[in-house]
Amino acid sequence: MDDLQQDADVQATPRAYSFIQLAVAEGVARVTLNRPPANVLSVEVLSELNHALDSLEYQREVKVVVLAASGKYFSAGFELQDHIGDRAYVMLEEFRKVFDHLARLDKPMLAVVAGPALGAGSILAAGCDIVLAGASARFGHPEIKGGVFNPVAAALLPRLVGRKKAFEMILGGGLLTAAEAERIGLISRVLPDERLEAEAAAFIQRFQEGSAPILQMTRRAIAGGLDLLLPDALGHAQDVYLNQLMATEDAEEGLKAVMAKRKPVWTDK
Repeated sequence: MDDLQQDADVQATPRAYSFIQLAVAEGVARVTLNRPPANVLSVEVLSELNHALDSLEYQREVKVVVLAASGKYFSAGFELQDHIGDRAYVMLEEFRKVFDHLARLDKPMLAVVAGPALGAGSILAAGCDIVLAGASARFGHPEIKGGVFNPVAAALLPRLVGRKKAFEMILGGGLLTAAEAERIGLISRVLPDERLEAEAAAFIQRFQEGSAPILQMTRRAIAGGLDLLLPDALGHAQDVYLNQLMATEDAEEGLKAVMAKRKPVWTDK
């Protein structure tokens, strides 16, 4: 057996997860943090999360990736013991890799947050493209009270909520209600707790009714231009539109359907 075949066999072998759950069905990939009681993000949890995200990169049928959590917490953040010694470097590298995957993955990322999302858990949720949260959810970065800070939050939060709010959140160490998080743009929408799952399901269905390649390329156009100057971002989005989107059968079908005033029939090609 040659090396290429061995690599293919390794990629084709599903991994058994201990701390997360991964399910892919009907165009939806559901990644669920499953380390009760607080879904603490240990090195092992982060490693499994990275493996799951990596496995989704080439699954072209996936229209949306949903990140959620079991239990009362979305996540209480990093494992405290992982801050000490050599594991600190491994922990931060694994967490950085998560955001590398989020940047590279060309599927929309939807976080559904029920319960507290603290520290690394807060920025993990906020780093997704769309964040729906229950009214009782809480967000924040209390790490400063323990003499540390989150490097990803230090880099990403100013881009999400602006410099002043980022300084306040990271240096102040306080918590935000879901309503406050929505007001400053940290999350997309706050919903009554009892309606969160139903509203999330309706949101997910909108993605399921779309075309996989069109959703993926549109996400690629937006995400690829976020850190570019406006002329470069426009050039990037135009390149995706002309050279990738318009080469798909679904783009042609969508335009024909609009002109014919009918519902498009997607082939995901």
